[in-house]
Amino acid sequence: MAGSDDISTARPSPLACDSCRQKHLKCDAAKPICTRCVTAGLPCNYTPSRRGYRGTKRTRDCNDSQPPTTAEYVPVYFNQGTSASTLPSQESVWTSPSVPSLAGSSVHEGSSSGFTNTYGMTPALSPDQQHLVSSYQHSPISEAIDDDELVNLFYSNFFSAHPILVPACFYHAHPYPEYLRQVVRFIGSHYSPSVSSDILRTSIDLTGSVGVIDRLPSMVQARLLFAIALHARGEAMDAACMMQSAVELAIELKMNLRNFATANGSGSPILEESLRRTWWELYVMDGYMAALHKQPSFRSNTVCSDVLLPCEESVYARAGYLPQPYSLEQFDMRLFADEDIQFSSFTYRIEAARILARVLSVAGSHNEDQVQVVDNALAGWMHNLPQAKADVVNVYNMVDEVLFQAHMIIHCATIYLHLPRSDLLNTLPVTANLVCAERGRHMSPASTQHSHSVKATNASKELANLAAVRVPVQKHTPFFVCGLVLGAIVQLSACSANAGTEQHRDRVTLIIGLLKSLSRNWAISGHVLQQVKKVASEVLRTSILASPDVGQHQNKTNYDSGISMQNSPDNTSWLSMLNMVENQEFHGLMQTAPIFPGSI
Repeated sequence: MAGSDDISTARPSPLACDSCRQKHLKCDAAKPICTRCVTAGLPCNYTPSRRGYRGTKRTRDCNDSQPPTTAEYVPVYFNQGTSASTLPSQESVWTSPSVPSLAGSSVHEGSSSGFTNTYGMTPALSPDQQHLVSSYQHSPISEAIDDDELVNLFYSNFFSAHPILVPACFYHAHPYPEYLRQVVRFIGSHYSPSVSSDILRTSIDLTGSVGVIDRLPSMVQARLLFAIALHARGEAMDAACMMQSAVELAIELKMNLRNFATANGSGSPILEESLRRTWWELYVMDGYMAALHKQPSFRSNTVCSDVLLPCEESVYARAGYLPQPYSLEQFDMRLFADEDIQFSSFTYRIEAARILARVLSVAGSHNEDQVQVVDNALAGWMHNLPQAKADVVNVYNMVDEVLFQAHMIIHCATIYLHLPRSDLLNTLPVTANLVCAERGRHMSPASTQHSHSVKATNASKELANLAAVRVPVQKHTPFFVCGLVLGAIVQLSACSANAGTEQHRDRVTLIIGLLKSLSRNWAISGHVLQQVKKVASEVLRTSILASPDVGQHQNKTNYDSGISMQNSPDNTSWLSMLNMVENQEFHGLMQTAPIFPGSI
């Protein structure tokens, strides 16, 4: 374009805003906010230049990614053919000589202002964007918070469990809208000892009040991640509403269809993979939250979905060559195919969520044949795992967090299916007063109750085994808290039935330790920790008193297990502590981590 600046020869502005510096983009240094930040809806702050800044180490070390050779900046829009008036609200992929390239498309030359749309025009500031600029300039996020630090905490701790955004080395190169970046910083703040997540939470608005900007896949991603974080903070109803809004928007955008990723990925395999992962992550989390809220189905399972399957985590993290993705049909026929296809951990987690959906569908069924069919699917998932997926520790001697979740979902689904049909509840007092676990409700004939008890107990044992994996616990999904609670309650039920077997106590002690560790990051863990300790104290105290050799048991319990054994009233049943009607404090927790999902 005639008259445009040649970035390879023109001297950059002596002053550049922080957002442009972080992305190594040309800044026109307009005050109070530069043109590019106005258009992209980013906070615009100016600090003294850091000469020689090359971006974060994570960005520089991205494997298998080569920077583009051109010296020009390349805006590539997700939605081609959009009118000029809406282009400023579209997401774009920006590349520069110093950051990895997300998409290789034709070059659009920039203007002297540092940003133009594909029509060569610098867009005017709309009223909605003026409101955004004003809110961002006065946001507490813009004051004394190291963006890189919070983003690094997000990727170091949370991303491996919910890997839907682009890999870390592409994050700063990709212009995610500010509302999504706010969610990333908000989640990262839960791993920071110096940043208040409560303050950051107040600045997040994902209600769609800003206009057309919320009708994009990035809003689905923001709502999904925010819903997970809200759940982990113990804000159950807000989390459920946020998840519902994410699902509805995704379906409205047709993210559940195979061609969506191709049509909206700008020809970039990384972006296409991110969009596929977003839909499947939404499906898995929607299913898990439906189980926690004791729903018979979930919205994302009611629509047709033919989205191609995600690749292996290690492949995606390297951000190099991505193989051709497989389809769900290929996965379903894998056991009967001539060739041996290796599917990703993400795929096995999707399958676990699909089986969970079947468990929910037979929640109130008295038909033992239907229950047995679903039980066969649960057992088949475990038996049909390839050898490489049987252990959550991968070939790199690291825990595969996605596979970890897949195993967790299967064990939780097994408890959901079998516990209400077992005889464990019959051994406990006052079960008629516990909501969703009344005596005689959904109970199998006496000849099969013991079998259900064994399967539920074994599943809780496997959850405890997952808890025993020695890794930094903060890398686990916050949903593991709910799995731990389920495992603890089944173990306590078995302990009550078997008069305090030591192995049950050891598993409960382990689970309490994990909950304590997870409470450092997520409030929900601290809440349920106190409740589980109260229940464990009563059960173990009762079991010890009922033992034929009380003195021997007392000698074995002289170590600090974290379970208080003092001052338990004799007339207080431990199950009554979980009564949602009598215990309003626990009522909210039951919505996020139900102890006995009796309708399931």
